[in-house]
Amino acid sequence: MIFDIYEPSPPAKMCFKPSDFEGCPTGPTLPPEFQVNVARWRDPRYVKPRKIFYGFGLNIQDFLDYHQRHQLPRPPPMAAQPELWQYIADQVVEDLSNACEFDLRLVLPVSTEYNCMLSLYDSHTITVTKLDDEEQDVIRIMRERLGDVLTNQKARWFFSYIEF
Repeated sequence: MIFDIYEPSPPAKMCFKPSDFEGCPTGPTLPPEFQVNVARWRDPRYVKPRKIFYGFGLNIQDFLDYHQRHQLPRPPPMAAQPELWQYIADQVVEDLSNACEFDLRLVLPVSTEYNCMLSLYDSHTITVTKLDDEEQDVIRIMRERLGDVLTNQKARWFFSYIEF
């Protein structure tokens, strides 16, 4: 079956309940309960805190729009639309990472608003990957290239159920 690669995607339908979000920080600061004790990282008895991800929520349509607007290479024929969407999302993440000169990651968040997110950091590696002065430049480039989708959105923490 051949798909129109830019056919609008259906709105996100997530089956989460409010209790799934309890405890996820809403501000930009990583709370102590999610901070990793680096000195104990290799200790087999150390129980690391739950990993959370900092970035921006997106939907499949945002990736399709970006792909079309920036005229990224057409994907090869795919048998299923979800495969096509994954391929396009991967191309967009690679293109954005190159534009920002920063390794962004695609994560599937626990969210009722978004079915994807672009992660700048996760709580387990933020101590070595955190940008200081450059973070605002990365976010500015993301906003410019993604357009309206990030206009009213601030970076925030998300729980994840799958990370790529």
